[in-house]
Amino acid sequence: MAVPAQTSATDQPSLWDAVLRHTELAQQRNSDPNLWASELAAMLRSSTVILPSVELAHHLVSHFFWKNHCPTAWKFLERAISLNIVPPLLLLALLSATVVPSRQLHPVAYRLYMELLKRNAFMLASHINSPNYEKIMTSIDEVLLLSQVYNRKDCEPGVVLVEFVFSIVWQLLEALLDDEGLLDHASEDNPRWLRRSDDMNIGSPDCFAGKKTEQRGELQRENTAMAIEIVAEFLQNKITSRILSLVHQNMPSHWGFFIRQMHLLVSNSSVLRSSKHITPEALLLLMENIYKGISHQSKTTSKANVFMVAGSQICFAGQSFGDSCSLQWLPIDLILEDALGGANVSALSAIKIVTGLVKVLHAVNGSTWHSAFLGLWIAALRLVQRERDSTEGPVPHLHTCMCMLLSIITLVVAHIIDEEESLIEEAECSPANQRKDKPTLGKCRGELIASLQLLGDYEFLLTPPQSFLSEANKAAAKAIMFLAGNSVGSEVLESISVNDLPTKCSGNLWHLIVEACIARNLLDTSAYSWPGYVNACSNQIPCSTSSQVAGWSSLMKGSQLTPELVDVLVVTPASSLAEIEKIYEIATNGSDEEKISAATILCGASLVRGWNVQEHTILFMTSLLSPLVPPTESHLISQAQFLNVLLIGISSLDCVHIFSLHGLVPLLAAGLMRICEVFGSCVPDVSQTLSTGEELSFHEVFSNAFTLLLRFWRFDVPSIEHVRRDSATPPLGSLFCPDSLLLVRNFLLASFGRSAKDQITRKRFSKYITFPTEPVFLDSFPKFNFWYQQHQECIVSIPSGLVPGGPVHQIVDVLLCTLFRKINSCDEPLACSNSGSSGSPGSALNEAIMKLKVPAWDILEAIPFVLDAALTACAHGRLSTRQLATGLKDLADFLPASLVTIASYLSAEVRRGIWKPGFMNGTDWPSPAANLSLVEQQIKKILATTGVDVPSLAVDGDFQATLPLPLAAFVSLTLTYKLDKDTGRFLSLIGPVMIALASSCPWPCMPIVASLWVQKVKRWSDYLVLSASRTVFHCNKDAVVQLLRSCFKSTLGLGSACLHNNGGVGALLGHGYGVGVNSKTSDGVSPIAPGTICLKVYQYIGDTRYLSEEIVSILMQTVRDIVSNQLLKGDGKKQKKIKYGTTHGQVSLARSKARVKHAALLAASLVWISGGIKLVQYFIKETIPKWFFSSSMLELDGEESSALVAMLRGYALALFVMLSGAFAWGIDHSLLSRQRGKVMGLHFEFIASVLQKNIPLRCQDATWRAYVSGFLSLIVSCTPLWVSEINVDILKRLSKGLIQMNEHELALRLLEKGGIGAMGAAAEMIVAFQHRF
Repeated sequence: MAVPAQTSATDQPSLWDAVLRHTELAQQRNSDPNLWASELAAMLRSSTVILPSVELAHHLVSHFFWKNHCPTAWKFLERAISLNIVPPLLLLALLSATVVPSRQLHPVAYRLYMELLKRNAFMLASHINSPNYEKIMTSIDEVLLLSQVYNRKDCEPGVVLVEFVFSIVWQLLEALLDDEGLLDHASEDNPRWLRRSDDMNIGSPDCFAGKKTEQRGELQRENTAMAIEIVAEFLQNKITSRILSLVHQNMPSHWGFFIRQMHLLVSNSSVLRSSKHITPEALLLLMENIYKGISHQSKTTSKANVFMVAGSQICFAGQSFGDSCSLQWLPIDLILEDALGGANVSALSAIKIVTGLVKVLHAVNGSTWHSAFLGLWIAALRLVQRERDSTEGPVPHLHTCMCMLLSIITLVVAHIIDEEESLIEEAECSPANQRKDKPTLGKCRGELIASLQLLGDYEFLLTPPQSFLSEANKAAAKAIMFLAGNSVGSEVLESISVNDLPTKCSGNLWHLIVEACIARNLLDTSAYSWPGYVNACSNQIPCSTSSQVAGWSSLMKGSQLTPELVDVLVVTPASSLAEIEKIYEIATNGSDEEKISAATILCGASLVRGWNVQEHTILFMTSLLSPLVPPTESHLISQAQFLNVLLIGISSLDCVHIFSLHGLVPLLAAGLMRICEVFGSCVPDVSQTLSTGEELSFHEVFSNAFTLLLRFWRFDVPSIEHVRRDSATPPLGSLFCPDSLLLVRNFLLASFGRSAKDQITRKRFSKYITFPTEPVFLDSFPKFNFWYQQHQECIVSIPSGLVPGGPVHQIVDVLLCTLFRKINSCDEPLACSNSGSSGSPGSALNEAIMKLKVPAWDILEAIPFVLDAALTACAHGRLSTRQLATGLKDLADFLPASLVTIASYLSAEVRRGIWKPGFMNGTDWPSPAANLSLVEQQIKKILATTGVDVPSLAVDGDFQATLPLPLAAFVSLTLTYKLDKDTGRFLSLIGPVMIALASSCPWPCMPIVASLWVQKVKRWSDYLVLSASRTVFHCNKDAVVQLLRSCFKSTLGLGSACLHNNGGVGALLGHGYGVGVNSKTSDGVSPIAPGTICLKVYQYIGDTRYLSEEIVSILMQTVRDIVSNQLLKGDGKKQKKIKYGTTHGQVSLARSKARVKHAALLAASLVWISGGIKLVQYFIKETIPKWFFSSSMLELDGEESSALVAMLRGYALALFVMLSGAFAWGIDHSLLSRQRGKVMGLHFEFIASVLQKNIPLRCQDATWRAYVSGFLSLIVSCTPLWVSEINVDILKRLSKGLIQMNEHELALRLLEKGGIGAMGAAAEMIVAFQHRF
């Protein structure tokens, strides 16, 4: 607002001299204040002074105080305010700076000041409309030195208004404390607004100077009581209290000192305790109201809760694993299923991802933490029940599933509780906290107890898998023994034989969950006394000790690691951190034999079944493979046996995924790279002798480390893929290159401990855990880096650059001659130099390589050329297909690390598409004919519920099964492996690559591969057929869209197939695969839940961007189906007549909103899980704006229902967008805050532009209005931190647009959450539209 220019007369001293003479004369004559004010106003107007006048206020206060102070002066000031010739707030500021410090000598003046304050401080509306508003606020700023006090550079009028209100109240508070002797001027928290009264030269005392001390003291006590009442009125008034709430939100340090002084007053003020108008408790309540925002609960909350209230009461009743009432926690079920659904190894911690997800759902659902925890536990239990009878295959199984339930989920709960209690502890240590009864625990811990007590009622979910029944029984026995007063240490528990336990002592998953919480100090042993927790008596527990060797208790007492003790510790999980620390100490400081024993123990039951200490076990193992001080080559070589035990011990599918879920893959990768660097450089004639007498070659150590390392990223895909704009970045997906792993590792270690969350997490770690913090890059491993660069070149182009006669050429020559002897040396440029070797190819190759004395890195460098020559020879008939497959297997047996290059090379050749097909006829290559027709039938039945058409294989007639030649060779190689523990880890490496490659090839390549493997491993049939069924969706977008529709219909119970189905988690995810031998159907096959298929399909979709567009379209159709379905289930005619006005109509509307919320939760989950942050960013920046401008959803669904459908579509989109962003970026401060603010800022700007410019949209107006109000209400209520990350100018534009929509409250809430930059605009809006709040 521009400040009007004052005339030259305003600056002439003669004018103000005349004003003061006129005032002094009026005082002397005791003139009528009205007459004085009227004459003064006329004088000023004649001099063209703009009223109210800033200069007049300054001159009058200077004149009256204290030289010309008398009772008439206050009447003059009051009339000057009433006739609007002086700004009331500026006058109050001048008086506060003059009168309040002089209140001891001038109690009457102080009293009159407070009377003036009561009458004018709360009338702010007229003030901000003053023609010289900015000038007045600038003057107030200068009078009270607000810029200095609050350390502010700019002088925004609205901000000055907030500071003025706060300063007036704070000054009164300090005066109160000073008057009662409670203000300590010498402390660090010295008063902001008062100086010692006896240090001030404030002129002569007022008319009470000659009166009795008793009368003077009584007036001062009355003044104190009045000041308390005024402070209370500021806290209670709806306008000033809301302005003060802005201080609380945006100026926490100043507010903290104010609160501290307020508590001091409440606790010690004798005047307050004796007051008849307000009590200390009432004053505290007013403060709490500001603190909590209760005094101005907004209509926004009710709008945001439109979906939060509906169905907010959690209910999991019934024997279904997915009751529809639990759909508000559906994203948890989906992310847990996705975490276990494939062979991808995530570099990110599932603990952090699930923790963030639970926080989002807790905010959006508006639920208690006990409901959130209960939903979390039940989602994990449903996961266990789905997996307990799942199909066999090269995927994680029950060990990973139990890790999720008892370790990951427990740590998620622990993080939430620790974070809350850390905030409480921080608040207790704050100087603003004056409470004497400081709580030590937060609400979340009590909410956890409530959720676990309720969890015991869900017996149908608590039945443990058979393989974990003994652990559950021991947990129950432990509780019984404790209640009987017996010791429950390791020694006693080890002596109990599970077979001797009574039937009534049977435990379940509830007991294991409680034990996991007790182990992490989330509960205490009072949980053993919960009703129904134990069913047996203590005398039913056998007291006799077992004859077996004592385990962990013996170790803790100092026993040596004898072979017998090691055997016991390997199969018995540790129960405490101290036990794991003992093993770690041995692994670092023991003898070589003891170190190997310790490594064997760590890789045993403590790793896969020691859920109470699992996070410590894997941290210690990672530390052992990543020493703090970079070891020398000789040191690592001397530890070859020890390292090899660890490498083999953690290489199983379940173990790798356990490390992945805990987020330790980046840390482990750096250690493995160092091991590969050293052992890959060793010549093969060096080895170590094991205790069994066998030789351990360094090639073997290298291969074990290398094959484990390469499972941590998509090594078969060019690294450039991960930077493509359309590439997916699923939250739990694999990375595309080792560089990314190292960057994540460097960042984790460099930033760990800096944030409050990390400091909380660090408290739960062992004091022995340390990791090197120096950054590590690929350049730190030159050999590995050289191989990786060559590997990438091999993937994107044909191998080239082989120098004839060079060392690599010699290795290629030896490999070709030894492995592929039948290659015609005359026609092959890579001629064999020695073809006379006898014996098996493996032994001959060993002899040849030993003669060359070349390390593994050199062999890996030569392999692409060998593979190119062999595949070319096979294509031209110089090498038979059987010889090619046998040669590849011999090469892999000789150096298992070569599997990486073989898989990558063959995959790249398939993508190049230059090879002729291989005929799978049983002669050239294995034939799938025996099972191909059956696989086709099973695929069709699996996909029956999705409505997707499966292409016919046309097995009859002239059909010839073919695969691209490199894929045929790849599959044949995999078929040569036996399924045992030793080779299983190698199949885990190349199996996912083969499946991904076959799935990317034209139909029916994957069914052919599945048929071949079904012949080899019948028990994997279910897994293989399911993998083959995914190929239907690979290049068929219509099939993917149909699958998505099926997901929505099954979840919400919509469509003809769902007439008697209420939907829910069970309908979406089912209870397992249900295919083949595990099925209860007569033909051995049953359909798979669409959600299960969907979570396995997205990984093989190249460009996921179209998913967001299709999901928006499906969501809009789903909203219409929800309304139609609701009308069909109720009395349609009655609802059309009564619409929304009656109880029946309102209930129907609430139910529809709840189901729309469930649909939005599913939509946001699918977008986030399938594409991660990249897809969410594309969705918010491009898909949503494009939909509003190009939507064809303008057809009405019937005259009566169209308005409702349009409104619900807007709300559905609002939830969809908000949830997608929250899932991807979280609702707290994080490293993604900057990216989040940028993307959301663009979307806020889009909304503001449409609102201000009235840009025509293609959707209905009701949809747009519902979207804007719903989206912004959700942001303000559920993710207020996001608002503070948005540019203030955009927020101001948005608020103006919302005012045009008549959304005043929402506009104000948006500004209130916008940070200190929007505080001034918020204050001005509070005042300007006070009649609406």
